[in-house]
Amino acid sequence: MEARVIGANVLPLVEKHFNFLTGEYGFMLTQTTDIPTGAWYRAARAAVVVQYDLMRDAALDVTLEFRSSGESHTLCELLEFTGVSAQRRVDVRDAEAFTAELERMRVLLTRHCDDFLRGDVSGFCTRFREALLVKRCRRIAAEEFRDGDPRRAVRLYDALRSYWSENDREHYDRALERCRPAASERKSGPGRVPALRLLR
Repeated sequence: MEARVIGANVLPLVEKHFNFLTGEYGFMLTQTTDIPTGAWYRAARAAVVVQYDLMRDAALDVTLEFRSSGESHTLCELLEFTGVSAQRRVDVRDAEAFTAELERMRVLLTRHCDDFLRGDVSGFCTRFREALLVKRCRRIAAEEFRDGDPRRAVRLYDALRSYWSENDREHYDRALERCRPAASERKSGPGRVPALRLLR
């Protein structure tokens, strides 16, 4: 019952907590929907998307979009590289918890992304360079694995080793496993298998 109430009333709460984007930074609220709830705040160079899907993991996601490239990154993804405690929270269902999460995300956004909100996308990208590079490297590694080049995927995941998440470790192991049959075909003598080469 409580979940239905928060689902029905979430959009006005989102607009209330994020109206500073229109009042202070000149964004326009261009589209909203009900369930899943989404509010799109757009400016000339940047956009902020606030989404909440009660029917899935019931998490509030704030995404930053670069209007010129269409590239997007969630606020929590970016802040994990800064030492800020900004873990993504799921199962936020009751009204009090949802209001607290809206306030938490508002504070994180204004405190750490003011340059982005003011339209200084280049400055923002320079400041979050490490996070953006790691995320792009993860994406390319996944694409290489999907497109049939596990050796290159292994090489890219290996470069990310100091940033590994559980997903990265799992993907690395899967890509490495795909490399092993190719390595065994290159036996150079009885019982002798050359070392796996990760570089092209």
